[in-house]
Amino acid sequence: MSNKKHDPRLQRKFLRAPLKSVCLYVDGEHVFKARVLNISEGGILLSDLPHIPEINSLPLAIDLVLFPRLQSLTLEQVKAFNIEEFPRSIMKTKGRMVRTFEGQSNVDKIFVNFIGCEFFNPTTEFKIAVFKYIETFAKNTVYLLSLFESLGNRTEQLELLQSVAHLLGYDRRMKIPLLRAKVLHDYQSLESL
Repeated sequence: MSNKKHDPRLQRKFLRAPLKSVCLYVDGEHVFKARVLNISEGGILLSDLPHIPEINSLPLAIDLVLFPRLQSLTLEQVKAFNIEEFPRSIMKTKGRMVRTFEGQSNVDKIFVNFIGCEFFNPTTEFKIAVFKYIETFAKNTVYLLSLFESLGNRTEQLELLQSVAHLLGYDRRMKIPLLRAKVLHDYQSLESL
């Protein structure tokens, strides 16, 4: 049995984190909006692109949420937060599509759901902002996982867990075992495989 997990060709170069946000990209004289699914220091995964770009080097403007460290907040503070009120930073860079669509018809391109883009010569400021986002998201995810572990029968502990989960982009109404499995999966995806 081969050990694929330790094959360096299959390992990620960078940690990645979910990012439920939007990205604007330019193709020719037009600006388009796509959904962001996740981000790493090396690139971004986009979905719901209204148009597959004709060029390979895309100017990107990414809406980056600046999460606070949720562990240092009280239940009342967490409940009072609204993700839409978190500070944001619009980060600009260029990206290269990792997957090419040469030879596909315009009709075939309509059915493409996701496009991975590798960042091309990002600035130091950009790299630091993405690193800080991923680091904070990872710490908040570890905190959320610790809330699952310490979950007892206390109503306020369940409220805190659901509120933190909601702020991190999860459905607070999800059943606890399913929510825990989803958070654990996302935490494992943060790591290099």
